Amino acid sequence: MLRAPALLLIALAATLPARADAPDAELARLYRLALSAEMCGFAVTPKQAEAIGKAMDKRIAALKLSDEAADKLYQEIEAGMDGEGWDGLCTKGGAWEKTYQAEVRKFGR
Repeated sequence: MLRAPALLLIALAATLPARADAPDAELARLYRLALSAEMCGFAVTPKQAEAIGKAMDKRIAALKLSDEAADKLYQEIEAGMDGEGWDGLCTKGGAWEKTYQAEVRKFGR
């Protein structure tokens, strides 16, 4: 039986476009969180934002991505979210906001 965090990660991964050169799921998740805070205005504390930024840096280093490759992935995630429609993603009380809130809580308060 899958635990709730595993289900959330599966749900997040399902929102990404399927590609042969699929992005790293963890880094894509972190980028989606950052973009959602910025574009949707979803709540994030300074401590959470800092923790998410550090997690991004750590994952980029672990993947040995160049700045250009990391930027390209960020732009791809942003374009994918744009394709999903910001109005739907940013709906207050919507499915993505609930997932976002659950994921951001993992980075403290």
